[in-house]
Amino acid sequence: MRQLLRRLIRWSVAVLCCLCVGQSCTSPIAPPKPPPASVLIDANFSTQSLNEQVWVSTKPSVQDLSRPDLKTWFCKNTVKFNQKRESILLGNFRKYPQAWFYVQLINVSSKSQQLVADEFNRIRCDDFEVITAQHGTVRSWGRIGRSTPFSGYPTPFLTYAVPFTIQPKDTINLLIHTQRHYGAHEVNLSISTYENYLSEQIILFLSKVFEIIVFVICALVMFIVGWIFRHKTMAYLGFYLLSVVYVKLNYLGFTDAFTNFTEIGLSGTNANVFALFVSCIAIHPFWMEWMKAVPKNEKVFNGISYSMMGFNLLCVGCYLLPIRFFNTVYAYIDLSLLMLISCLVVLLWMFYCSLLALLKVKIYYMFIALVVIFIPWLLQQSSSIFFGSSPILTYINPLTFIATPVGLSIVTTYLLRKQLISRRKYEENLSYMKDSMDHIRRAEIESIGRTLNNEVGNTLASVLNYLNMKEFKRHVVKDLILDAINDLQLISHNLVKDDSRVLSEKVASLTERLSDTTLTQFTFDDFSEKKFDSLPHTIQQNIYAIIQELLTNVVKHAQAYEVLVQFFTTEGIFRIVVEDDGLGFDTQQVSGGIGLSNIYKRLALINGQLTLDSTPQGTTAIIDISL
Repeated sequence: MRQLLRRLIRWSVAVLCCLCVGQSCTSPIAPPKPPPASVLIDANFSTQSLNEQVWVSTKPSVQDLSRPDLKTWFCKNTVKFNQKRESILLGNFRKYPQAWFYVQLINVSSKSQQLVADEFNRIRCDDFEVITAQHGTVRSWGRIGRSTPFSGYPTPFLTYAVPFTIQPKDTINLLIHTQRHYGAHEVNLSISTYENYLSEQIILFLSKVFEIIVFVICALVMFIVGWIFRHKTMAYLGFYLLSVVYVKLNYLGFTDAFTNFTEIGLSGTNANVFALFVSCIAIHPFWMEWMKAVPKNEKVFNGISYSMMGFNLLCVGCYLLPIRFFNTVYAYIDLSLLMLISCLVVLLWMFYCSLLALLKVKIYYMFIALVVIFIPWLLQQSSSIFFGSSPILTYINPLTFIATPVGLSIVTTYLLRKQLISRRKYEENLSYMKDSMDHIRRAEIESIGRTLNNEVGNTLASVLNYLNMKEFKRHVVKDLILDAINDLQLISHNLVKDDSRVLSEKVASLTERLSDTTLTQFTFDDFSEKKFDSLPHTIQQNIYAIIQELLTNVVKHAQAYEVLVQFFTTEGIFRIVVEDDGLGFDTQQVSGGIGLSNIYKRLALINGQLTLDSTPQGTTAIIDISL
C-alpha cells in the first residue's frame, strides 16, 4: 500500500514538472508595452480608443502647455475619474466644467501619419479642441462647439473630430480639451487614421440616416393609416414616434444650429434633455388609448397618466423661460436628474400596464416586446445608477432603437386589423339587431292595437251601455273611465321613443311617471355609477324596452304596492333587478304571450339572460348582460 502511494506521488510530481516546463517553453513572448499614457503609431495602425490610455486633469492652464516637462507635470496633476473602454465619465458640469486629456503619440513608422482625434458620443460634450505640444511649441489644430456652423467643421461630418499630422519617427504630446455647460460631463475619445475615420463615419452616418428614415416612415404610416381609419392609437403612436425622431436628431447634432437661443433657457447644450421630456409626454396619449381595452380603475389610471404628463410638461416649460429665470430654476433643481427619473418612471409604468393587460385580458405581446427590448437596457441603467459615480441616462443600443418603432408599429397594425374585423362584425350585428328590433316593434304595435280593441274598446263600450241605462250608475261609469284612462296612459308610455337621453335618465323618468299615474310606488337606484349610460345606444334601447315591458306587466297584473328597479355592475356583467311585492305567478305556467316573447327576443340580441323568481309575496326579475 505504501509503495502504491509513493508511486502515485512520484507520477504526480513528474506530471506537474512536465506541465510547468511545457508552459515555460510554449509561452509566447509578449510584445513590449508602450509607456503609460502613450500610443505607438506604426505602419499598420488604424484606430484605438483613448479612454483607458489618457491621463485626465482639470488643473492645466494655457501657460502650462508650453512646459518642457509637460508629461511629468501632467502625471503629477492627474485626477482619477471613472475611465472605462466605453467612455470617461467626469461628473456634473458644475464641478467639472472642463477637462484636459493627455496622451503621448510615438510614430515608429518611417512616414508621416495624418490622424484624427474625435469624441464619438458628442451628447455630453459641448466644446472640443485638439492641441499638440512639442519642445515648448503649442499648436491648436481645431476647435468645435455647439454653435459651430457645419461649414466650420474640419471633417465632412457632424462629429467632434479634428485631424492633425505627426511626422515620421516623431513623438508629440496630444492634448484634448473639452468643456461642458449643462448636465453630466462625459467623453468617448479615440484616435484613428484619416482614411479609417472616413470609412467608419460613412458607415455610421448611413446607419444613423437609416434609423431616422425607419422612424419617419413608421410615424407617417401610423399618422396616415390612423387618420384614414379613424384609429386613435395609430395616430397617437405616429405623434410619439415623431417625438423620438426629434430626440435622435438632437443626439446626432442636427438641431444644434436651430437651438442656439440666447433669450430662453433652451439651447444646444440641453436640447437632448428637453427632447426626452417631450417624448415622455408624447407616449401617454398612445398608451392611454391602447389601455382602453384593459379593465382597470379608470379614475386612478387617468389620474396617474395625466399627473406624469403634467410633470413632464412643467419641466418642458422650464426650458422656455427667460434665460435668467431658467438659470435660477436650474441652480436649485437638477433637471437632468429629473429627466432620468421621469424616463424610468414612464418605462416602469408601461411595464406595469402591460403586465396588467396580460393578467386581465391575456394580451401578451406588449409585455413580451417590452421585456425583449428594454430589460437589457434597464439592467445596464440600474448598474449605472447604483454602482456608477454619477447617475446618467445610458445609451440605447441601435438595434433596440430600431426595434422600438418597428415593434410598436407591428403591434398597432395588428390592433387595427383586429378592430376592423370587430367593426365589420359589429356592423353586421347592428344591421341584424335593427331588423330584429323593427320586427319586435311591429309586434308590439300589433299588441297595442289588440289592447286598444279588446281592453280600452270594451271598457268604453261598457261605459256607453251604462250611459244608456235608465238608472244611471255614476260611480261605475267613473271607475270604467278611469280604467280606460290608465290603459291609454300605459299604451302611450310604450309608444313614446325617447332616444335623445341616456338609459338612467329614461328609466328614472319612466318610474316617476308610473308613480304619478298609478297606485304603485316605483323607485329607481343606479348602483353602477352611470356605467349603463356608456353602453352602445342600441343596447340601451333594448334594455329600456325590456324594463318598460316588465313594469307594464307589474301594473297590469301584480297589484303591487312598491316596485324597485336597480342597476349593478360586477366583473363585466351588467345586472338589472326589478322587484315587486305583488301577487306573483307560477313561472312554470307562464304562457308565451307577446310581452315575455319580446323580452326574450330582445335579450337574445344583447347577449342577456332573464331569471324569474316569483312567490305569492312578490316577484323578482334579474337580467344579466355580459359584454
